[in-house]
Amino acid sequence: MKQPIESAVMNAISTSAGIPENAISSNQSLDDLGLNSILAVQLLTNLQDRLGISVDQNSMSTSNTVGEIVDYFQSKAK
Repeated sequence: MKQPIESAVMNAISTSAGIPENAISSNQSLDDLGLNSILAVQLLTNLQDRLGISVDQNSMSTSNTVGEIVDYFQSKAK
């Protein structure tokens, strides 16, 4: 079962990339999923709003994997 942050990240990526959540795996990068840098910034802004967690957008890039993004938000939530 997915954790709340993982579910929020998967849902936000699905919405941003226009692909079903079940087609997203934790080892895929944002590049792999077709998100360019502008979409990645929009994704992070969306996740900050959804989760109420402030992040440094410079610490993320389109080469980050879905799993790395989930881990990053989980570490900031603590």
